[in-house]
Amino acid sequence: MTSTAVVRRRDRVAARWRLADDIVLVRAGTPVPIEGSDQYHPFRAHPEHQYLAGTDVPGAVLAFDAAERSWALFAPRLTADQLVWEAEPDPVGRPLAELDDWLDHRRGRRVRNAGAGGEAELSVGIAETRLHKDDAELDALRRAARMSEVGYAWLFAETRAGMTERDVQIGLEAGFFRAGAPRTAYDSIVASGPNGAVLHFLPTARRIEPGDLLLVDAGASCEGYASDVTRTMVVGAEPTDVQSFLWQLVLRTHELSIDRCRPGTEWREVHLAAARTIGTGLVELGVLRGEPDELVSSGAVALFFPHGLGHLIGLTVHDAGGYPPGRERSTHPQLRYLRTDRPLEAGMITSVEPGVYFIEALLGDPAIRARHADTVVWETVDRLRGFGGIRIEDDVHVTEGEPEVLSAAIPKPLRIG
Repeated sequence: MTSTAVVRRRDRVAARWRLADDIVLVRAGTPVPIEGSDQYHPFRAHPEHQYLAGTDVPGAVLAFDAAERSWALFAPRLTADQLVWEAEPDPVGRPLAELDDWLDHRRGRRVRNAGAGGEAELSVGIAETRLHKDDAELDALRRAARMSEVGYAWLFAETRAGMTERDVQIGLEAGFFRAGAPRTAYDSIVASGPNGAVLHFLPTARRIEPGDLLLVDAGASCEGYASDVTRTMVVGAEPTDVQSFLWQLVLRTHELSIDRCRPGTEWREVHLAAARTIGTGLVELGVLRGEPDELVSSGAVALFFPHGLGHLIGLTVHDAGGYPPGRERSTHPQLRYLRTDRPLEAGMITSVEPGVYFIEALLGDPAIRARHADTVVWETVDRLRGFGGIRIEDDVHVTEGEPEVLSAAIPKPLRIG
């Protein structure tokens, strides 16, 4: 990140905070030890700290003096004992040992915390600023998408029936790393056959069978910024009529939803429109009966499309600011899992990820079957239990004009292998 971009972010956040003479400490957080070893869980600086500091040094603290409108970064220096085990990093900011003296010179003034362990009021100010990505952030997000593209190119070229989900994960993530990604943006989801009906399925030793659907949801991280991409393919055989119909339904919903990603549009309306499109397709397939609006309202569509259409993306894969201050979460069956519920604005990055799933935990529940006896064609559904799921996802930059799909270069093949 450039120092100019970081300075501008700090100015924007300070303007939102409107503090008179408070001291704010924005903490990166510290590594968490792994019990029974001399190792630590992978460290990621608190995103509020990384956003304002431009670094992700463990234990660092960014200090803001509201009276002086000045910022100072303090970061640990390794001791001689630590240097026996760890390589010495380039020094960042002032030594953390100087923070106490810096605070002593401001004794008597209120000290508040943001970042790790921070106050909600301060976090809201940072989150509302983080909504609109600056040029440096957009550059990192675009590069993250290009790194993801390399991994998916391997996936499409090399995946075959007989490979395990873990085989696919290893090859895919190796592609991210070869492209320069220091880490994945989140734990990769690689789900074959019936496993694709579990929304956050972690890869196993299950072997992909010819004709299986393979759902892969994975992305590279670049300078802490996430790429979040999902593709679903049939492996090693021609798609069945049902696989092809549902895949095309999800793709059509995906494309229509991206086109609706424009400033001023309420995200929940984009989501509900996607649910109606999916409901219409499920009626055509003979899975549901009734009018799409009523099927969405009753929760029947949510049995097959239970999650939100997407979420904000940035320094975290589910980025801050999804709900504006004062907006409560809905209990509507088609809205209760929304991670974002606010009007879209230029500068936002959102995922768009519609899906259709046959989820055993829902479809086998006697209470659910009784509640939706008139709207779900259970004879058809029961023939499709074990189908798995289909999801297609891209990262979309909301602009003043046409939406920019950051991950558009990653193909969407219906069949591989």
